Amino acid sequence: SFVKGSDEKRTVVLHATRSMVTLEAGVEDLVVLRTAGSRFTGYLKDNLTTLSEATDRILSTSVKATWRYDDPDAATYDLFRSIRKTILEVFAGHESESVQHTLYAIGKNVVERFPAVEEISFSLPNIHCLPVDVSRFGVEDRNCIFVPTDEPHGLIEATITRQ
Repeated sequence: SFVKGSDEKRTVVLHATRSMVTLEAGVEDLVVLRTAGSRFTGYLKDNLTTLSEATDRILSTSVKATWRYDDPDAATYDLFRSIRKTILEVFAGHESESVQHTLYAIGKNVVERFPAVEEISFSLPNIHCLPVDVSRFGVEDRNCIFVPTDEPHGLIEATITRQ
């Protein structure tokens, strides 16, 4: 698994009234990619489906995650780093059935590991990396050259809440 450097941003939103303070923290533009342990099969198809099933595919996305703390005083740098680390560990180590499956696994792990987090929301666009057919150049196609594409495109969003 890999993390693209330099574009990642840490975010914070503070809502305050005279009687209440709500603090949300997060990260955006955290571009991640894994080269194994990801598949996408068994989904509904129709005559407009263009994406082929894949049992071994590159999984890449740009993570936008926002979590709400149960107490604004819980929002420490160390807790932020631990949540970010959990996002990356689960992304890298989870056997992924789909982006949706991985999103849920990350969110579930965050709310289970960190009692100070009430909920976590994600926005994960698919960054498809499709194989380049090099056989037309007389080279054996060993499934090792890929190109990121804009199409097809999917945006997966969900919120995982502590029950």
